Amino acid sequence: MMDPNSLYRAHGMVPPRTAAQRGLQPKFVKFAPGDRGDHLPDIFFEDPRVHKPKPGPLGQIHAWGLLPQMTTQSLYAFGRHVRPERQFMEVIIDRKKKELKKHDFNGLEKCDVICKIFLTGMLDKHGNPRIWRRFKVSAGISLQALQDKVVAPLMGWVRNLHCYTFTDFRDGALFGPEHSSSIDVAHKAQVGYEYLPDDRYKFAHLFSKEGDEVGYLYDFGDKWFHQINIEKIIPPEQSTGAVEVLEGKGMCPGENMKGCLNYIDTLEDYDKGNTSKRAQIALQVLQSPNYKSFGKPIAQFDPSSFDLVATKARVAEALNTTNSVRTGAKQFTVPFVPQSQAFHNQTWLRDNVSFVMQHDDDDTTGAGHWRETMSETKDKLRVAVCAACGKPASAGVDLKTCSGCRKVMYCSVAHQKDHWKVLHKKQCTKEFLKQKEASQADRKDQSHPAAAIDVLARSLKLDDLD
Repeated sequence: MMDPNSLYRAHGMVPPRTAAQRGLQPKFVKFAPGDRGDHLPDIFFEDPRVHKPKPGPLGQIHAWGLLPQMTTQSLYAFGRHVRPERQFMEVIIDRKKKELKKHDFNGLEKCDVICKIFLTGMLDKHGNPRIWRRFKVSAGISLQALQDKVVAPLMGWVRNLHCYTFTDFRDGALFGPEHSSSIDVAHKAQVGYEYLPDDRYKFAHLFSKEGDEVGYLYDFGDKWFHQINIEKIIPPEQSTGAVEVLEGKGMCPGENMKGCLNYIDTLEDYDKGNTSKRAQIALQVLQSPNYKSFGKPIAQFDPSSFDLVATKARVAEALNTTNSVRTGAKQFTVPFVPQSQAFHNQTWLRDNVSFVMQHDDDDTTGAGHWRETMSETKDKLRVAVCAACGKPASAGVDLKTCSGCRKVMYCSVAHQKDHWKVLHKKQCTKEFLKQKEASQADRKDQSHPAAAIDVLARSLKLDDLD
């Protein structure tokens, strides 16, 4: 994020004096000895206990109504003193938590909502978003599940590759992953200093009526800004809770392509470019992690295209797995060496996390290899959704766990049976065999693995939900 003073200088203007330069004293925060607060925006000289964020020109409030920026102060290094920003934000966060604790949904969490999400600032010649998706989801879904199992695969981003936040535009409150290992979390101060844990709050916390707007930021480094418009709220008696991809337009940008402002220039270059220029841009996009390393490779680049079938498949795949956010599922290897040297010793794995595979350098990062892991434990109920339809437990549904793999959950026997035939039979059998073989190894039982399949077929009842 550009230093605000740089904008003034770029236009030949003198930056305004800061609160510290004007000799003002903070009303709440305490500075370390030797610090006058020259590095701080004026807002941090105010009292956070009575802070009232002001909306911008579009009526939206971003990032708690503050001016996020990266600051470096050696006086606050090593925990010797609490940073002024932290002091201020602790009060703001505490106020918001108390407000959310008293929140009355008025039945909204039991409603389905039809939403339109689009990348902001990327408009066609008619002023319409160039990249957007329309979808249906339960308002009772947790924000963590909404991001990991709906929004990320819906847009075409890689699950758990970069950090993210949701914004309540009514007061600027931010919600994001509490424990993220994403490399871009280092840019947290540029996004809003602090945010509330998204696994403890629902989508319904961020809006109350049709026409409301919610912010979504993906990647703290590149900063892909999205807006989610609440187009229709479906009454509870007509709601199913199921996730549904309805329509869309435009291919997802390539990961690590520097955000919305840079990518709109890239699209303009593509529109105006010759064959050689277009081929160069297409190669850059298709070599990105979401198309090469972690996505399904496609044959050609068409900025305006939208593959509804592939998008539905990505969302269905995400719904059918455990939540990736808490596992640190996409990380660089350390040191940056190939699998033969770095991956044979997998002592870096967390408990209940297994190694999936290594992905070679995708040519956009410069060096290194991605390592991908998978959680071996099922989701907590507050973030869980039905593996078949996406209905959340938080919508008043009693999700039950598959008795075979003990990982995925279902909202009904009917959905479990349908999902078993379509997808889960293969996965659950594989998981059952792995557990069976581990048990046999402990007992030094050398029976043939095929016997486990017969055991599964005889013992695993499709309606055996606990």
